[in-house]
Amino acid sequence: MPEFIGRVIKTHVGTGSKSERDAVCLATDSGEYVLRRQDGNPFADPELEALTGQRIRGDGFLRANTLILQHWDVLEEK
Repeated sequence: MPEFIGRVIKTHVGTGSKSERDAVCLATDSGEYVLRRQDGNPFADPELEALTGQRIRGDGFLRANTLILQHWDVLEEK
């Protein structure tokens, strides 16, 4: 399963669509991905919101620009 490392941020996504909203995302060296937990609410997930501002390493799978996390660890700051 692919591994992703980056900082969890909150940013505006889906401008002009029915899904326009502020979303929790993972900013990585290769781009930004909307975060979602498997079986989690795709629009509001308090567990992911609590990670905002932290660096994480997670594994999961991509669906378009959404990273569906199955497991993650918070990383110590360098």
